[in-house]
Amino acid sequence: MRAGYNPSILTRIVLLVAAALLLALGAMMLVTFRGPPPHTRPMSLAEAADLLRHDAPPPSSWRVTRYISDRAPDAEPDQENDPHGALRIARMLGIDATHIHLLRERQPRRFGEQEPKPAMPQEAAMLHDGFVLALRRPDGWNVVQARQGPNARWYAITLSLMAGIFVLLLLPAYWVARRIAQPIRMLAEGAARERPERADPLPLNGPPEVQAVGTAFNHMRARIADYLSERTAMLVAIAHDLRTPMTRLSFRLEELPEGTRAKAQADVEEMRTMVTDLLDFMRSGTDSAARMRIDLSAIIDTLADNLADMGQDVAVTGSSRAVVLADPGALRRCIGNIVENAVRYGGSARIALTVSGSRAVVQVTDHGPGVPPETIGRLCEPFYRGEVSRNRETGGVGLGLSIARTIADSHGGTLRFANLPKGGLQVMVILPLEQ
Repeated sequence: MRAGYNPSILTRIVLLVAAALLLALGAMMLVTFRGPPPHTRPMSLAEAADLLRHDAPPPSSWRVTRYISDRAPDAEPDQENDPHGALRIARMLGIDATHIHLLRERQPRRFGEQEPKPAMPQEAAMLHDGFVLALRRPDGWNVVQARQGPNARWYAITLSLMAGIFVLLLLPAYWVARRIAQPIRMLAEGAARERPERADPLPLNGPPEVQAVGTAFNHMRARIADYLSERTAMLVAIAHDLRTPMTRLSFRLEELPEGTRAKAQADVEEMRTMVTDLLDFMRSGTDSAARMRIDLSAIIDTLADNLADMGQDVAVTGSSRAVVLADPGALRRCIGNIVENAVRYGGSARIALTVSGSRAVVQVTDHGPGVPPETIGRLCEPFYRGEVSRNRETGGVGLGLSIARTIADSHGGTLRFANLPKGGLQVMVILPLEQ
């Protein structure tokens, strides 16, 4: 193909099929017109006479059996006596015709014929397929039984050509299939990513059809990214602007009576917490913070000590050194949200850090009732809560685990949930280690 020419998938398949047909036809013509016949040539009467005269070896692909019999061989159902051929062989050997006995294969009867047509003189002088020739000697009849075998040379040439054609077709077929499948596989991998809007645009290579699909995918990815950016900016602006009127409202609540003021301030504080959680959730999906090498065990120990000092039942049951490349503040918020969620709904939190292969695994377990199996898959959905009362005692607006999942995803990790057999919920944060 000339430089710059990029044929379509249809054109490539058509060219491949055409090349296969041309090679197959060429091989057929080569075998038909240049190769040996599929069967060996017939044996002449003179060569048959040599088998009796000199015990000469038979021509190639003829199988000969010799034995002595006390009488002339009898004709089989598919054989016929040939006195004319026996007479000619007797003349070649210079003996009486009564001393020669020849049986040849019976000619097949054609459709509509009552009797087979007599063979032409040149055909009668040749022996086809098989024959039995006997010579009378003083000690008995010397019998030569010959049968024509397959032409091994013809089969060898044919099989070699077929193998050569297979190899010649396999190499370009593999090359064409690879050129077609590689850009399609890259397109599938790009579409299967967790957050395709954050990934780089797909390279536009391959056949025109694949390039068209890649262009459409890149446009869709850009539109999704723009939509998410606009939504994030809008929600962040709304949440930020709500802080100002809530601050003014807090000052004005100071003029209310003591009982009413405490309840109103609690409502304002709950609204402020909701706004703060919403801002954290919207900002958790950004990767603007710098990443650095940090020891995950140090973050867990510090977090557990701080929560324990605040009177919460939090303890570290196991710790291993695990260095990860992460944003320290975001990772602390991720694990902190999970631990606070365990304390709030399970009454306690036990943290264990282990290393499994190239992954660091943070396990946070509680002693609560767990969650129903049908809702365990929704725990990371924004604004979803396993505890539905939404009072200030249980707290939260259903964004803590959503923020944790978003932070874990942005660090190349995952969140997993499982109910423990003896009660309680286990949350695992799996992060890649820094090599």
